[in-house]
Amino acid sequence: MKKKALLLASMGILACTVGITALAVGGANHLDAFAVKADPTGYSVTFDESNTTVEAVGTDYAICTTTAAGNKVSVTGSNSTKDAITFKGFSFKELYLWTSSSILENVGANDFDHITGFAISFSGEGTMIFFSGTTPNPVTSGTPYTGLSITPANHPVFSAGGKVTISSLTIYYSC
Repeated sequence: MKKKALLLASMGILACTVGITALAVGGANHLDAFAVKADPTGYSVTFDESNTTVEAVGTDYAICTTTAAGNKVSVTGSNSTKDAITFKGFSFKELYLWTSSSILENVGANDFDHITGFAISFSGEGTMIFFSGTTPNPVTSGTPYTGLSITPANHPVFSAGGKVTISSLTIYYSC
């Protein structure tokens, strides 16, 4: 029994010695060579009456606000004769959660690279529908929709069936 315990202790010491030697030879500062997948940091920003500007860019509108880190971000309202969506006194046909590079350049704003959710508060006689790809999804005012994975390539957009007025839009995103 004592021989077995001595053997196990010796093997443990040997394993520790091998590990320490590997660190010494490889360099203690090279631990970052091991791939570690970290969860992306999640953020949110809210566009509302008090902190949002609307800037005309051609026939569209850049709807801008500033994140907690001080970065200017934008979504786009598409202008049209169909004024289904109203926000801050401006009317749009649709509200895009992605923005073309020319609009971003004109207003000095950033796009959302990865949207993980949203919550939109609205009122009016119409309904709000969210598209990401081709599937329409009805949206309930004020309800957070999270756990999404949307990029600008998905062309996420809000459309309205009837007339609605948006009071706030919160976008959850990660970087």
